[in-house]
Amino acid sequence: MRMQPFVYLEPKTLKEALIMLDQNKEKLKIISGGTELIPLLKLRLIKPQYIMSLKKLSKLKGIREQGSKIIIGASTTLAEIAESHVMNSLFKGIVDATKAVAAPQIQNIATIAGNLLQDSRCLYYNQSEMVRGGLEPCYKLNGHLCRAVKGGKRCFSVYQGDLAPILIAFNAKVKLEKKDGTKTVSVSELFSGNGKQPINIQEDELLTKIILPLPKKNTGSSYQKLRMRGSIDYPLASAASVFHSDKNGNIVDGCVVIGAAGPSPKIVPMASFGNKKELDNSFIDNVAQNAYKIAETVNNQALPGSYRRKVITVLVKRAINSSLRDMRGGN
Repeated sequence: MRMQPFVYLEPKTLKEALIMLDQNKEKLKIISGGTELIPLLKLRLIKPQYIMSLKKLSKLKGIREQGSKIIIGASTTLAEIAESHVMNSLFKGIVDATKAVAAPQIQNIATIAGNLLQDSRCLYYNQSEMVRGGLEPCYKLNGHLCRAVKGGKRCFSVYQGDLAPILIAFNAKVKLEKKDGTKTVSVSELFSGNGKQPINIQEDELLTKIILPLPKKNTGSSYQKLRMRGSIDYPLASAASVFHSDKNGNIVDGCVVIGAAGPSPKIVPMASFGNKKELDNSFIDNVAQNAYKIAETVNNQALPGSYRRKVITVLVKRAINSSLRDMRGGN
């Protein structure tokens, strides 16, 4: 499949990149690793006039400690995160998620920002231009119907990024920069909840950093994923969890987030921990059922929506138990 012609831009500084972004806005798409963008270009799901590369912006790469935070540059590859000593020692769940993305060849070029900001997907949308040309446009293509849900009044495409759920569970934030200002927002605020336009970033904004607060001493985390094939597929369901205990071993805080369960990751409601050293099966089962209730799964992926929704409860239980073992220093 041939791409539509475009003008290639390669800024040498962040300032230059932000000026290019400001000047071209909706006519421009950003490429870093390219593992998300290139397939969309080949399918002609996007037809930008300009492609701006971040390749020469060295300030957008690397992992460093800054006070009580870990700063990850937006163009840092998933392989670099997986191999980082500080990430392995403090953020096991994030490393789990990076290793779960596709295969090593992809991890070597895919970036953390690219994985975070990918578009939502649907079997009826992610098709070639030839296939789409014979069908009436759906909501995601500015049409007036949903092919996945008969009579559906909105887009049911699914956000399938691996890193967003675990970053939300770790209370991560991102820095967004544009020509005349910057702002910092939580990762959860990046998502609109709208499958048609799932990412809340203005056309002149560039995500430059991911900011992780250093976790408390007794912290455990995990990421669990369902996919058809073990090396290349997007998650069909996923669950991330982070738990903390105090110096006495009592569990004092935790967060569970499910992914591939709608147009954005979803934080699962949990009851109070009640100063417990262990979470009993009834508590974990309740969290899993809460995840089942808020999951939004329809038949627009490789496996049926009803099956994926049931599997989410299994992944939530696995993620919680794995986090608790990690918190206690187990494997």
